[in-house]
Amino acid sequence: MGGVLTKHLEKLDLRQTRESGKDGNVVTITFKPPTGFAARLMQFLWTFALIHYIFYGFLMAAVAVVFRTFLLNSTTAKAVVAVSLILYLPSFFDGSEKNMGRPWDTLRCHPIWSLTQGYFPAKLVRTHKLDPRKKYVFGWHPHGILILSRIHAYGGAWEALFPGIPIRVLGATPMFFVPGCREICLWFGAVDAGRKTAEKVLRNGVSVVVYPGGSKEIFSTDPNSRTTTLHLTKRKGFVKLAVSEKAHLVPTFVFGEKKCYSKLNVPAPVSNWLLRNLKLPLIVFWGRFGTWYPYKAPQTVVFGKPIDTDMGKQSDEKMDHEKWIDLLHRKYVDAVVELFETHKTEAGYGPEETLVVL
Repeated sequence: MGGVLTKHLEKLDLRQTRESGKDGNVVTITFKPPTGFAARLMQFLWTFALIHYIFYGFLMAAVAVVFRTFLLNSTTAKAVVAVSLILYLPSFFDGSEKNMGRPWDTLRCHPIWSLTQGYFPAKLVRTHKLDPRKKYVFGWHPHGILILSRIHAYGGAWEALFPGIPIRVLGATPMFFVPGCREICLWFGAVDAGRKTAEKVLRNGVSVVVYPGGSKEIFSTDPNSRTTTLHLTKRKGFVKLAVSEKAHLVPTFVFGEKKCYSKLNVPAPVSNWLLRNLKLPLIVFWGRFGTWYPYKAPQTVVFGKPIDTDMGKQSDEKMDHEKWIDLLHRKYVDAVVELFETHKTEAGYGPEETLVVL
């Protein structure tokens, strides 16, 4: 993405990495906001374009409708559209999202991400070093409205925290059916959240990031509440996935994202019907300027201690598979709660902030 831009961003020095603990076990990455008009303008333009990526396909469709007379009457325009579709459609139907994805590592690891990471600003904390010879299922909590926290793993931050551990992020299926949105999701390392896809990724030696709370946690996100609600008690699929693929579970908690947007509460019967029948989470929310550009709210992402899921290492030989899943799930939930209680003060939460697991 240009050597001049890269050098300019590196000169801004927006990211700092600090090791602490025994043998550098704890790694903390902090970001600071850029200063100067040019850098802040670039931050705004990049972040604004990034946050609204889901609309790109709809924008192209709207342009086509507005200029439909020209497109239908111009031989040249029709030829350009036809060639574009012929070139594009094979990639749209290639099934990348059901396999290993199509990550664009040059973009995903580019320092331009530090502009957005420094906007909030963000902070990443690795509490335990992970063995790159093993596989992991990282569970991120809570889901949030737009999962802004995933942005903080880009720009080389993930590689600094967990060297040698590649990942794919499991994303909602509809995201891969919207042109423009599909490509960006694939470029940033996302794949379909289906069980078969997750198994395929793990069997290829690549770890996965999951959001167990799913769409229900979108509706539970309340910027005005002192309570953070997780939908986790009945969510055991990711635990079963980790056990079946011999992957470690890594609890991850995100502080601060719930404060990035204002939200209008849609009547529960309406939102529940849409979610149940159409898999569509209807939520009305907005950030700065009435857009999806988020409010500034410091975010802290904390990665906990990995949980070994190997049933062969447990002492009770009479324990069956389902009981082992339940035991691991309880252990995982306890670890998530401990992450919240241990790090909430450091993340800027007051003593009145509580966590509820449903």
